[in-house]
Amino acid sequence: MKKIYLFLILLATAFSFGSCDNQYTLRYPDPSKTATASCDKLMTGVFYTGRVYTFNSYWRMYTWDNTVIGVYAQTLGFFNAAGGIYSANDSYANDRWVNFYNTLTQFRVLQNVYNELDETKQSAYRIFMNLAEVFVYDHLSQIVDTFGDAPFDEAGYLAVTGNVAESYPSYQKAADLYSMMLDRLGELYRDIHSLNGNLNPQASSYLPLQDFINYGDLNKWEKYCNSLRLRLAVRVASQGALAAKGKQVVAEILNGNYPLVSGMDELIKLDANSKDPANFLNPDDFRTGYVDQSRASQAMLDALTLAVQNEYDPRLPIMYSVNAAGQYKGLSTYETYAEQETNVALPEAQRVYSRIDSTTVMYNTSFISPVLTPAEVDFLKAEAYQQGWANGDAKAAFVNGILHSAQFYFAENAISPSNAGTKMNIPDEEAITGYAEKAWNAATNKVEAIITQKWLNFGYMQPLQAWNEVRRTGYPQLYYPDDPLAQVLKTLPSRVRYPFSERSYNTANYHTEIQAMGGADDAYIKLFWAK
Repeated sequence: MKKIYLFLILLATAFSFGSCDNQYTLRYPDPSKTATASCDKLMTGVFYTGRVYTFNSYWRMYTWDNTVIGVYAQTLGFFNAAGGIYSANDSYANDRWVNFYNTLTQFRVLQNVYNELDETKQSAYRIFMNLAEVFVYDHLSQIVDTFGDAPFDEAGYLAVTGNVAESYPSYQKAADLYSMMLDRLGELYRDIHSLNGNLNPQASSYLPLQDFINYGDLNKWEKYCNSLRLRLAVRVASQGALAAKGKQVVAEILNGNYPLVSGMDELIKLDANSKDPANFLNPDDFRTGYVDQSRASQAMLDALTLAVQNEYDPRLPIMYSVNAAGQYKGLSTYETYAEQETNVALPEAQRVYSRIDSTTVMYNTSFISPVLTPAEVDFLKAEAYQQGWANGDAKAAFVNGILHSAQFYFAENAISPSNAGTKMNIPDEEAITGYAEKAWNAATNKVEAIITQKWLNFGYMQPLQAWNEVRRTGYPQLYYPDDPLAQVLKTLPSRVRYPFSERSYNTANYHTEIQAMGGADDAYIKLFWAK
């Protein structure tokens, strides 16, 4: 941790992002070399630092989501190579961990600058604090969902205090962090709502320029905040220490008609470079992580090709290509590694496995990176209504979820300048909703149907959220082979173990946490919300 925080001094207080980020350093000058560091630019620093694991960057997808989390979630096809099926590269796990604490340190610098303002200026610039905090909780929840307990309240302050001796943060329980986020996101929504339409003129002019997520649209920020809170509330409502609180928050949001992400024009996303005024991001960076990891998961194809009255899912041809025989076939966990090796060695003219569609994803330089989608919110509603946690029509929400999911995937395809794979228009809305209604009516277990569709919607674009659903509910029911030759992870883990930076630099707090876990950094300890 010491090594991380020494690096963060440069990152957070000097904004030294290197020659490849000249647009950033020109637009957001080094606050250590100016008279004041502005809250609006520091908010952008928070967003910018967390961008790699917020959006579908090459690094995130190639090193982490596709090779580790996508295996655990079965959202991409993978090889059943004995000895390493479930291994999580410690260096890549460390990168995910460090990126969050880099982002948190940026936020601590923003907090410090804000706290030093007088009351009048704090009132004027509070919106930048609020939006950055929502973004930080999106990331914090992902860290907790991946690793479990994590440092937070004491973390990220070295760039502010310069006190190395007091810079080693203790861990907090995952349930306590979730409880805090559920409370704080409710407070943030109310404050953002109170400021919406009442911003200081200067803040109002700065916000659209500095916000490359929602471009200053506070209506979308309200919906992002509430939808994130609903995601977390549903996650804990099924079981565990926060089940009662989760149900209460779900009812508060849904019965109270809080504004949520509900249509494609409200999608929380990144639009490559098309609306990025500072030109921060290389559009090729978002989709190239899929190019070498594009083989379909048989489990995903099974969910899409489950015939409902002789109909296949309307998303199927836009998400995947057929193999050389014109069939949909993915890498299966039931295959042997020898079978898989033989199949992938065949020439393209005999290609056995389907791929992620190249137009929709792999060669789409206008790739839309989803952060929080209307389909996810629909499935959250459907589960809550079906479970009786709130009042509403579960079937209608389920149907809307499939419709919005189809609209999203077809929008990815439509925006792509590539014609390398499938290019097709979205089916009529009636055809999509008709399929969805048949799928609902055919399902004997409605909750399983909802979660399977939610997992399918997350798919290869949001595999962590997909894995969360598998761990939380046991749906969809996936087969995971044992790996008896593996040195450590012989079966599917329940969490990712803490990375080397914690063992090396936050040693005392790491060992305290491990003792609380029973003396070992056990990958099979379930998260408090897991089934």
